[in-house]
Amino acid sequence: MKKEINIEIGRRIRLKREALGLTREQLAEAADISAPFLADVELGRKGISPLTIQKLCDSLHVSADYLVRSRELNTDFPEIIELLSGLDSAYIPLVEELLRTYIKTVDFKKLSD
Repeated sequence: MKKEINIEIGRRIRLKREALGLTREQLAEAADISAPFLADVELGRKGISPLTIQKLCDSLHVSADYLVRSRELNTDFPEIIELLSGLDSAYIPLVEELLRTYIKTVDFKKLSD
């Protein structure tokens, strides 16, 4: 029987992998796991160890909080997802940091108005 947490974690892994334009094979190689195991994880058939979570987080450039705590990738913005999918994955952390900084600035301006 599939556990709900495994299904959700697997779904978030798949969404992030696809947003980065990676195949299962590419992600599996980067995370040092097998592609069939990754398929089972993405489909919620298998759970993953903390070490595997760490490897996937490093490979996907996300935090464990993203994978485990339901902080979902917002797919309501297909234009943004499309732009990010064409970006070299090495630049994803930089883009994320730029967006975080921009959002903090916008929030700060709202507070001062």
